[in-house]
Amino acid sequence: MPMAPPQTRRARILVVDDHHEVAAVVVEQLEQIGAAAEAVHSGEDALERLRQGELDLVLCDVVLPGMSGLELLRLARQHWPLTKVALMSGYGTIDSAVLAMRTGACDYLAKPFTNDALITSVRRALALDDVAGGFNVAAIVGEVAAAVASDDMLDGLRRALRVLVRATGADDAEIFLCEPEGRDPLLCVWTGPDDDALVDRTRFTAGTGYPGIVVASGKPICRKGNLADDPRYLRKRVVEAGIRSLVAVPLPDARGVLGSLHVMSRRDDFPVERVLELFERAAVPVASAVRAGLAALRQSVDTVCGDLEDGGRQLRVVLELMRKVAGAQYGTLALIDPTTDRPSQVVSTGPASLVCAHAESGALASCTSLLAAHGVAAQPGRRDWPEACRCGLPRRAVSPCCLPLVANGRLHGLVVLDFGRTAPVHTHARLVQLLCMASQLAIRLQARTSGVMLRAAAETSELIAIGGGPAPELELRCFGPFGVWRRGQQIPAESFTRGKALVLLKLLALAGGAPVNRDVLIEQLWPEVEPRQGANRLHGVVHDLRSVIETNRTDRDWRYVRNRGELYYLDVTGPLDIDLVRFRQLLVRGVRADEENAAEAATLLEAAVDAYRGELFADEPFAEWCDAERASLREAYVDALERLARLHGSQGNDEKVLSCWRRALRASPFREDLLICQMELLRQLGRPREALAAFEEHRRLLEGDVDAEASPALLALHRRVRSAAQLAARSEAPPEARRKRAGTAARQQRS
Repeated sequence: MPMAPPQTRRARILVVDDHHEVAAVVVEQLEQIGAAAEAVHSGEDALERLRQGELDLVLCDVVLPGMSGLELLRLARQHWPLTKVALMSGYGTIDSAVLAMRTGACDYLAKPFTNDALITSVRRALALDDVAGGFNVAAIVGEVAAAVASDDMLDGLRRALRVLVRATGADDAEIFLCEPEGRDPLLCVWTGPDDDALVDRTRFTAGTGYPGIVVASGKPICRKGNLADDPRYLRKRVVEAGIRSLVAVPLPDARGVLGSLHVMSRRDDFPVERVLELFERAAVPVASAVRAGLAALRQSVDTVCGDLEDGGRQLRVVLELMRKVAGAQYGTLALIDPTTDRPSQVVSTGPASLVCAHAESGALASCTSLLAAHGVAAQPGRRDWPEACRCGLPRRAVSPCCLPLVANGRLHGLVVLDFGRTAPVHTHARLVQLLCMASQLAIRLQARTSGVMLRAAAETSELIAIGGGPAPELELRCFGPFGVWRRGQQIPAESFTRGKALVLLKLLALAGGAPVNRDVLIEQLWPEVEPRQGANRLHGVVHDLRSVIETNRTDRDWRYVRNRGELYYLDVTGPLDIDLVRFRQLLVRGVRADEENAAEAATLLEAAVDAYRGELFADEPFAEWCDAERASLREAYVDALERLARLHGSQGNDEKVLSCWRRALRASPFREDLLICQMELLRQLGRPREALAAFEEHRRLLEGDVDAEASPALLALHRRVRSAAQLAARSEAPPEARRKRAGTAARQQRS
């Protein structure tokens, strides 16, 4: 259901008068016309209120104790040029009025004034910038530059966004910043009444969604009144909130793009052309503030590290510095030995280590975020964490933030911070800042260790080979109905004497080779039992599972289902193929190759989507324990098909593009943007009947399953396609039929 749009923002007016009764009467009159008015009684108090920002108009008496109204006017015009100032005085003369207007006042009221005169003056002042595109670009950019001059980078950026929202009459604004190594744009700062919708999706990959497209292309995007019609815009909740228009510009940098700056409006007549001109200029001081803020954080790491002679002490100081920047409770820093892929040195500021099981066991390839140099920040509530974090992080972790120490494509270690149960609502906001600090520490560590080559770790795995090599001895098929195959023959489910054995195998397959703590498995398999009883049951189920799939059971040298203490995992380095793992790794490689080699990207993504035979564990469609991962994999599959469609389209392979849209629609049948792409291509290819058939199938689905109607954009396309089909039918009719139809039309015209 679409979200109800919030009410229009009320004008914010400050009344400054040392006579309390006069100030109270003026505030009352302003509130009667819908303004949000407040009063202070000195120039100094007014100056303090101006520093808090978000004022549209100041009504100030000229004669005040201490700082005069004229002096306040000069300071306001210097530091807050977007805030209007109107002066009031009981000693009004022509000379004083002229002086006030020359100083920058928008109006001058001589006391005593009538209520009508007050309201007329206020409305005139507030209407100065209401004309579309009528704002003063230089003044706004100046106030943006003043706003970002803050010790706290995010606070300065947030103040700058409020300036831009107020100046343009927009509803919301936001800033995405790129990860230093992973390069994904992450939502870092936002403002406006629709913050719940904005934070629904905080990460995009390069080339995906508006933030990813702006970052990858370095070019702005403007949409006026038809944002919902653009299939590239992937934030459904923002559209449902009523946002109709958008301007997005890149944040420029000498070495590329730092991120993107966006403003959004519910208005169909939002002046996007003038706003674009403003934002392209405002992006310069914003980008400068981002560069300066991130450089200061890198310098702080350099200052602490020195030459890392006293490694343990200096690492602890850096960890404490990162903890303070994040606002976390405690953290752990682990350096990785490149010869074993396991921690060689661990320091913590808390009661115990937070190193995940993937790093402890050397299974770094099990964490796709780590392989892609992405940071991860999670809220309290383990069920909503990424699968690798949910299975790998120790139980003591409550609200973790994981930061890989990556420089030049090599992993030197990782930092795990924990915000605890008092975590801020949006822990991801400072993720880019923390990743910059982590990257700088990795640069300093390069002199001590060679690090682990992340790209090689993914590309040398046998599981992601596209073709060739020996067939796996054991195969786990997670997409579609779950199946276990040995040497090409399926192992019947009846071979497992304990019913939970296959569920355990699914849980381990879902972890993709990453160790899973015994307590996590027990909680999933038997949530109602005591830990000791659960441990006994788990032992029996593991024994049953091994007795079926392990071929060498005499010396207990388990080939597939291994454990190290309380950690259980599948050994994916042996002759074992898991389609889920293969899909994930091919997808990582395909997305990465998409930035460099289109042909290689298409080959990898084709192999990835071919591995997706159907929904994850389709034999258990109502299993809640895998719902989140099932939805995530479906979204990744559709995203891969969208990328493939773009790659095939650039090569003119229209039939392959159509195949991608059809497959994507089978996975996400309610995605109208996918249907629009398919119908539009069919229309361009002169195949309107196929487009109409696809529309009718979608319409029946909507009416039968969700009792909904097609969107206006889809209905408009349907009308265009139907017209094309009618024209095609006329041109394909036999000559005799065409002559008869023409004769009928002529007779109707004569009559």
